[in-house]
Amino acid sequence: PRSWSSSIFIRVDENRPDVICCLILGPEGTPYANGAFLFDIFLPQNYPNSPPKVLFKVTGGGTFRFNPNLYANGKVCLSLLGTWAGPSWIPAKSTLLQVLVSIQSMILVNDPYFNEPGYARSQGTPRGSAASLAYNKSIYYGTMRFAILEAIKSPHCLFRDVLKIHFTLKKSEIKEQC
Repeated sequence: PRSWSSSIFIRVDENRPDVICCLILGPEGTPYANGAFLFDIFLPQNYPNSPPKVLFKVTGGGTFRFNPNLYANGKVCLSLLGTWAGPSWIPAKSTLLQVLVSIQSMILVNDPYFNEPGYARSQGTPRGSAASLAYNKSIYYGTMRFAILEAIKSPHCLFRDVLKIHFTLKKSEIKEQC
């Protein structure tokens, strides 16, 4: 999907179609807005009978955790991938697109604090709202530092063209974010 508010791009190695690189541009209205979030995807030999392996690449060199479902070591926690409890991969029905849209719409969300198991019950309470706001401030900072400024300074070679267009078109919004 491509839209002004958030897009997903992939690049596939012609010689290794089992190796995919993905760029998800952070959705508007979230602490991830306008950020460039990279993922490496590996399709196992028995794909689509088994889910893809997904590795999150924007971690500040392993120092920053963007979400309870995105670890600083690159792990992506999503039931569809078999890395969390819940609806799992269904061979011949589940798709890579489903995985990518799930990351975009279920992980890169407005209130990521509540993705942490057990925290959802505090949603709508003063304590939960304060904790979510503090968490989002950290994510805004990480997005600016690692997913925007780093991506501008050193754009990923496979997405240099996309990122140049993205950051040019979103220049005013990003200045406002800063």
